Amino acid sequence: MSHRSTLRGALMMLSAGVFFCVMACMIRQMADVSSFMVVQFRFVIGLALLGTAALFGRIRLSFTRGPLLFLRGLTGGTAVFLFFLSISKLGVGKGTVLVYSYPAFASIFGLILLKERLKPVKLLAIAAALTGVALLAFKGGSGSGEAGGAGDMSMLASIGRYELLAILGSALSGFSVCMIKKLHDSESSYAIFFAQCLVGLWLVIIPANVEGQSLGYAGGLTLLGIGVTAAVAQLLMTEAYNHLTVTTGSLLNMSVPVLNFVMGMVLFKEPVTAAGFAGAAIVIASCTVVILADRRKPELPDSGS
Repeated sequence: MSHRSTLRGALMMLSAGVFFCVMACMIRQMADVSSFMVVQFRFVIGLALLGTAALFGRIRLSFTRGPLLFLRGLTGGTAVFLFFLSISKLGVGKGTVLVYSYPAFASIFGLILLKERLKPVKLLAIAAALTGVALLAFKGGSGSGEAGGAGDMSMLASIGRYELLAILGSALSGFSVCMIKKLHDSESSYAIFFAQCLVGLWLVIIPANVEGQSLGYAGGLTLLGIGVTAAVAQLLMTEAYNHLTVTTGSLLNMSVPVLNFVMGMVLFKEPVTAAGFAGAAIVIASCTVVILADRRKPELPDSGS
């Protein structure tokens, strides 16, 4: 790749990170709105943009492995919902870092499902990442989660349900990465993304519309903004990988949890304990090591990714 192409890809990837950060901040602003409704807008707009591009011949949508695409959509769509819910309930910083621990889970699922070998350095990095998750979840980091770390409670007893759901979202994202790797030989990135939006929409469409929340024009515009920024970020990230090596793109994508953690503290005054800050730093650093240890990048799931 030429230097100019690499620079272009890097700028696109960093721009995608900024759009993902803006999306997360808008989700945080809509914390009082049902996460089902917010995610519904995200999937609808994703489908609309892909469908429009296909209609005008800009992209080609074709599907050959329906059952596997459905499974990818099911796990990926659920992971997106849990990512949005985590930001809403735990805060931009804590919620994002917990979900972005997924490279560790992806490596574990890769060992089980894809028979990939784990180098000793990756095993150590995965262990460190899970330790960071424990510090952030059990001891309490930023946001309004229920994990408190009270002196008379064990670490296991102190974890809140939203922390558990965020970790589940991270695990599902890791599993989804393995599904994407299996699909990549026969399906385009657009088809895989379309499947996620389609199946995800079926998952949330009923609960999103039974509550009958009144959003007003401001709320509707914010939801539109969430959907548009998420789609733009996804498209920028997809295009950036045409100009970057696997490792470089993966490392630049780790700018998302860093940006979100900083924005959570600066914009929303999300409190961060020393243990929570250390846990977030360990997760981000460990996932970076995992990516560096694996020179072949699994295509990252859209978690809000």
